[in-house]
Order: sequence, then structure tokens, then C-alpha cells
Amino acid sequence: MTGWEPATEAEVAMRDALRAQDQQQYFRVLTRVDLVLPVAGGPTAGWGTWTSAGRTHVLAFTSVAAMRASLGENAGATRVVAYPDLAAGWPNQEWWLAVDPGLPIEGYLPAWYVAQLARGDVRLPGRTMGARARLDRVESAARAARNGVPETTREASIPRVPAAPTP
Repeated sequence: MTGWEPATEAEVAMRDALRAQDQQQYFRVLTRVDLVLPVAGGPTAGWGTWTSAGRTHVLAFTSVAAMRASLGENAGATRVVAYPDLAAGWPNQEWWLAVDPGLPIEGYLPAWYVAQLARGDVRLPGRTMGARARLDRVESAARAARNGVPETTREASIPRVPAAPTP
């Protein structure tokens, strides 16, 4: 997305962390913000979700401006939730969190990592060959979902967390 500018101090910090290739700082900032969540059917009903490549994502935005930039005229009713409260009330362990999808500060987190961050643990898991392949598939699906936005117009270091290793 060209022309997007951060609307909050948190968005500036997230952008700067990505530019510095400091994903842990990105996640530290994320866990300290109140997230704007679109809701289905009004302010008290359901979760605003997006499904891509068979994976359901809970949509979350770091500001109303970020939501509008991402969803355009599809932005509707919202609720605001602190990150720890979102993690505590996570609706489905199979769903991922999509933070600011389509924006240069976007991030995609599996449910287990949402919970890990809420505990204050920002360590990224090791990336084995299998995890790297899964991560590549997620990144490909996210690129396809961006409806033809050329990759060259996006930030280079978008935080993505691979699926949890199988025990």
C-alpha cells in the first residue's frame, strides 16, 4: 500500500521496529496497544474474521485509521480491546490473528503465539526447514490476498510467526 502513514505512536514504533528488523520490539509494542476489532453484526456480536487459504484470521487494527486504510468502505462496527484481554478471550485455537492486514506494519500470528506474547514472552520460535516451508506458504497466501498489490510497494520485514512445532 502506497501513501499509508502511521496514525499513532505505536504504529510509528512498529514501523520503525520492522525497518530495524527487530521483530521482538514489534511484538513488544503490539502487546501494549489497545486493538480495534471489527465485529460481525454489531458491537456485541461475533468476531470480525477473514479467511484466506483455508485459515481464519481474527482481524485487529492498531487504530481506526489503520482499519479504514485496510478495509476501506467495509469498515463497520468495532470494539476496542487491550492485547492481554484479546489473548485471554481468544475465540478459537485454530484461528490466527491478523494485525493491520494489507498495511506495511501487518503481522500474522497463530493462537499459541498470541497467548505467548500475552505472557510477555516475545521470543520467536526456531525456524526448522518444515516451519520455513509453512511460513513461505502463509506469506504466499497473504500476498495473494492483497489483491495484486505489488510486493515491491510493501515493507520488506513483515512479522510472521510459523506454526508451532509438532511435539
